[in-house]
Amino acid sequence: MSVIRNAACATLAVIVMATGAQTVSAQGQGEFDGARFTCLEYTNGLGENASGKVQSQLGHLWILGYMAGFYNASGNLEMSDATGDGEMISNLALQTCRQFPQNSLLSISMQALTADTHKVPSTPTMEFTPVGYTCGNHVDAKGGSAAGANKADLADLWAFAFIQGYKNVSAPDMEIPIDNKGALTGAIEKNCANNRDMAFMDLTALVAKAVKLE
Repeated sequence: MSVIRNAACATLAVIVMATGAQTVSAQGQGEFDGARFTCLEYTNGLGENASGKVQSQLGHLWILGYMAGFYNASGNLEMSDATGDGEMISNLALQTCRQFPQNSLLSISMQALTADTHKVPSTPTMEFTPVGYTCGNHVDAKGGSAAGANKADLADLWAFAFIQGYKNVSAPDMEIPIDNKGALTGAIEKNCANNRDMAFMDLTALVAKAVKLE
């Protein structure tokens, strides 16, 4: 494999949300950031008793969200229930990260993981499954129990990564700063409240399409 660049050049400067949603500010403090989380951190957290296990699990969810968004924008997204398809992506991410430990998850996703088309697992975590997850489910989870709120947080992480992957099809070197996550996920939530029967993934794709770059 050729050397992978460890930087994204352009940044998202202007955001226009779907159906008139308002842009809100977000500090990004404490947020998982695939553009800053390194492959070394990812592989170190994969052990059963690793201290960074939760962060690596979030990293894997981020990768799957990114790939789903990239393939959606490319017109070749295919979700799969087959265990082997999920294991193939897990192994590819692990092998790539072992080869480029100092690179971020964003950089390897941009340049290696999406170089070929793979089927994306329909159930990335037991808590959050994009297939079958509706806008109504998301709105209810946001205002529900602690378990529901956790599911909504995972959905937000997946959605933010989805939008990053979606935009990288037309802007390969573009990085969406983590400060924009609150605005993007807020737009999804606001639009979901008015479209409860819509698939969460479809609404996320609409917001991704509405994001304008400068």
